[in-house]
Amino acid sequence: MLVVVHLNPTVRFMSSPPSPVQDEKITVSQDVPVHEGKPHVVHFQYKVTEVKTSSWDAVLSNQSLFVEIPDGLLADGSKEGLSALLEFAEEKMKVNYVFICFRKSREDRAPLLKTFSFLGFEIVRPGHPSVPSRPDVMFMVYPLDQNSSSDEE
Repeated sequence: MLVVVHLNPTVRFMSSPPSPVQDEKITVSQDVPVHEGKPHVVHFQYKVTEVKTSSWDAVLSNQSLFVEIPDGLLADGSKEGLSALLEFAEEKMKVNYVFICFRKSREDRAPLLKTFSFLGFEIVRPGHPSVPSRPDVMFMVYPLDQNSSSDEE
């Protein structure tokens, strides 16, 4: 079952099918898990222009969102799309952490580290309990402090 949620300040992210609300920039859909509380896939699409979108797939698990950076060059608008994803994760999904991961063997690993560090991500040390053991993959984390976020909605 696929649930579609369009970003709108009055919409909350839910695991039960909400009524879709139109928005111009971001569409978030999720594969509803078979068992409540189990990890599931969340799809983000950010409308960069009328004809161009930036897409990100993530896994939601234990109040953390895991985003795998696809191989190859990042598409135009990816930075804006990721920023919208982070905002949605914090404000609507109420996650505590957003993890990104990418292959250590990438030729553009150094620029990716610099870019994501600039956005506020920190490198996760291997063996961290919140990330799977994947020696070929580098993880970075963006902590979201839910205690200091405002309740204005």
